[in-house]
Amino acid sequence: MSTGDWTKVLPSLAIGMVVYDRRYEMPGTIADFDGPMVCLTRPTGLKWRSHCASVRPATAYERRQLRALARLHAQRQRGIAPA
Repeated sequence: MSTGDWTKVLPSLAIGMVVYDRRYEMPGTIADFDGPMVCLTRPTGLKWRSHCASVRPATAYERRQLRALARLHAQRQRGIAPA
């Protein structure tokens, strides 16, 4: 991907937006940007960086999946949910 291509993708992304990372095959929330890289996070604390070209806005299903993961993680932190 050339420099001009990824600069067209970045304006459609925003901090706090839930996206799906095709490279890692999982949804995450945008925490920050570093040039063409997008810094992503999951409710479990997992953080990673991915090129902006490999992420797309999450579908409704993927957003629900991320919310369910956040609920499960919170329950496990409180010791309520089985491991």
